[in-house]
Amino acid sequence: MKKISLLCLAATLFFLTSCETTRDITIDSNGSGKIVTTIDMSQLAGIAKMSGQGKEMEGKKMDSTISLAALADSIPDLAPQERELLKKGTMGMVVNLDEEKMLTNISFPFNSVADINNVQKLSGTLLQQMMKKEMQSQAGVPGGMPDDQMPQTSFEGYYNTTFAPGVIESKLDKEKYAKVADDKAIQGMKEAVDQGMPIVNRYVFHLPKPAKKVEGAGAKLSDDKKTVTVEGDMSDFFDDASKLEFRIEY
Repeated sequence: MKKISLLCLAATLFFLTSCETTRDITIDSNGSGKIVTTIDMSQLAGIAKMSGQGKEMEGKKMDSTISLAALADSIPDLAPQERELLKKGTMGMVVNLDEEKMLTNISFPFNSVADINNVQKLSGTLLQQMMKKEMQSQAGVPGGMPDDQMPQTSFEGYYNTTFAPGVIESKLDKEKYAKVADDKAIQGMKEAVDQGMPIVNRYVFHLPKPAKKVEGAGAKLSDDKKTVTVEGDMSDFFDDASKLEFRIEY
């Protein structure tokens, strides 16, 4: 239970400070694969160390991985197929305050590229629920935080991302983006960015064969044309959200 509690705390801290989120997606030749979402909160570890707020963690190290099967029945409002998928996932954490390391990762397999969006949604739901429970336990608030004020894992909800055999594309939902000022959670993240806290989102696609075409201001193709990295940050989202669009053909 101590391990799970620490993971909950890490998920909570992720939403409340600057971070980098990397989604490493490996697609095999038959369309199956794996998604590993890594949340790097090492900057937080450095801040805690410098401020003296992390004294209770000094000298402590953690490198642990747990099966999410133990949490599957505790997440509300999941469809039966989502609950079964959750049982196949794992969640790990690496903490070493002395070396200023604090990382959390969630890993899920998928059977088809068409399942990738569902897997990513499930990862986000998991983190939100863990954060919500941790905040309730810390604050002692039975009702919790209103859903519209719950921080989100990223700004990806404003993009329509499709995964199909041979094509991966992400396009801005312009109608939804026009109302971004009404999104309390996103506006809270904007305040953090304005105060100098970077929020970086990164995709790394490992393709089963060389890419034929790659488009997008933040997209970079490897020399062998089989790995595409797409990176953007929250400031891009507010300055020119179209910079975060991309299309990959392979």
